[in-house]
Amino acid sequence: MRQLAVVVVVASALVARAPGARAQEMLAFTVPAAPWRLMLPKHTIKVEEQRVDPNGRSGYFTMLDATTNITISFFIEPVGVCGDSRACRDSVRARGNPSWEDPQQISDGEVGDISYFQFYMPSYAGYPVRQENLYAEFVQDGFWVDLHLSKVRYSPSDHARFEAIVKSIRFEAKNPPPAKED
Repeated sequence: MRQLAVVVVVASALVARAPGARAQEMLAFTVPAAPWRLMLPKHTIKVEEQRVDPNGRSGYFTMLDATTNITISFFIEPVGVCGDSRACRDSVRARGNPSWEDPQQISDGEVGDISYFQFYMPSYAGYPVRQENLYAEFVQDGFWVDLHLSKVRYSPSDHARFEAIVKSIRFEAKNPPPAKED
């Protein structure tokens, strides 16, 4: 089992999407060794847990969107056995997870160039939960993000919300190059 130290690595930032557009508040997540920050629109997201390995190369983050009741969690780790989104998706799916209780309706998909798989769990520990799970895999500059979205009392209309979260994720360089002068 991994041992992770708790550190604060979330930052808020305001990002304008287009000239004249209102700035959107973003949450930023990273580990010290990654050359980027994972950016996620804040909306009604409440960060619940942040753990970063003492070596600064990996971390785990959990949050809840209070409006949609979607749980968002992800690992940031150095790329290992998989070198792209599809290979990482296939690796996670093949490895499985003991907490997946009777997964059903397993399917693969793509959101842009991001590969994912999803499945439905009708119950957990004997309790009916109607939980949908989606795992989307990002590979960026030598690091891998294993994103997990889940929602209890899931209905098919929630899938669009899952895809919107995957599409909203951006990577921002920690040390962007200096602006060129004209």
